[in-house]
Amino acid sequence: MKRILLVASLFIPSFSFAQSNNFGLIQDKDGYVNVRDQASLKAKVIGRLNNQTVVSLDSGGNSTVFYLIKADGLNEEGFIHKSRINPFGGYQRWKLKDHYSDKAIYQFADNFVELQVKIAQFTEKDFKKTIPKGLKMAFYTYYKNKEFFGTDGDIPEKGMGQFKQILINFNGENIVIPAQKLEQYFFPLDRYGNLYDFEQAEVYSKGNDLYVINTLTIGGAAQYNMVIHIQNGLVKPIQAWSE
Repeated sequence: MKRILLVASLFIPSFSFAQSNNFGLIQDKDGYVNVRDQASLKAKVIGRLNNQTVVSLDSGGNSTVFYLIKADGLNEEGFIHKSRINPFGGYQRWKLKDHYSDKAIYQFADNFVELQVKIAQFTEKDFKKTIPKGLKMAFYTYYKNKEFFGTDGDIPEKGMGQFKQILINFNGENIVIPAQKLEQYFFPLDRYGNLYDFEQAEVYSKGNDLYVINTLTIGGAAQYNMVIHIQNGLVKPIQAWSE
């Protein structure tokens, strides 16, 4: 599983452009790209992803021209030619400006993203078990009828975290993503190195597009990615997938 390494300045916002080694955007002249089960353009197509979809990247084993990727909406990992993926080249990467036990603030110029967290509040009856395809054992997969993330098929442990809310100021727009839109994303409230999980986001912007990418439950069997995309002041459906 991948681990996010974030070199963070706590005081000065960055004005340089950078590429992500962990994530990329689908960019293809056809408006979409096929995902294949092997590192070959002749391999079986197992999925299709539209432009601007965020994917997590792996080197693709021995291939020098394909990435092994995962993304929301794919039932399994697959291969995409590297020419169809932009690892956020040309995007501004924001810096972590301030961080506390209950919030992390990323900033670029007058724009900011503030991730606020809290101790998770839930009851066991809010969770539902299902039997995944191909298995015989039931696992907890839904929280309040929504697929939830952050555990390996169990109810979250006491003391885990949830997002309290996410505040965004971007290109003059003030945006609030409330707890109700984020309640199915659980993560531990302990440090990974010098930072908490939620303090290790990758934040990118270009024009009217803003991406906030969190890898949560880092290093564990339940590790997952969560992507928030703001476009023209509007919040797109949140994407998430397990790693």
